[in-house]
This record gives sequence, structure tokens and C-alpha cells, in this order.
Amino acid sequence: MDFIDTGPGVPPDRLQNSFYPMISGRASGTGLGLSSTQSIIGQHRGLVECESEPGKTDFIIFLPLEETS
Repeated sequence: MDFIDTGPGVPPDRLQNSFYPMISGRASGTGLGLSSTQSIIGQHRGLVECESEPGKTDFIIFLPLEETS
């Protein structure tokens, strides 16, 4: 599943740390959104990745599928 934003993008120096708590690119941000998202997805054995360039930021969520018998 992809979530794409067409904003200014995440600066490369901030991209690597964007999933840590208390890291925010907004003056009024708490820095908890991405870290909470990563925690919840991780509890389901999933993964969140981010690719960003000016004009496009893509958050990709991978969740494992279980076979039902």
C-alpha cells in the first residue's frame, strides 16, 4: 500500500531519522506520527519505507499475508 504526498519532500538529511520519535519537519509537529505508525505496522510484522524527492514523498507499507486453511 502506498501513500503519496506531492508536497516539498523530505530533505535527505532528515529522511534517515524521520521514523524516530520527536523528529518533525513542522514547527507545530509532535514528531510522533511516523514513529507510532512504524510501531503499529511492526507489531503486525510489517514494514514502512519512505522514498522522497521534491514534489513527491512515497510511504510504502508492507504487511505479511497469512494463508487461511
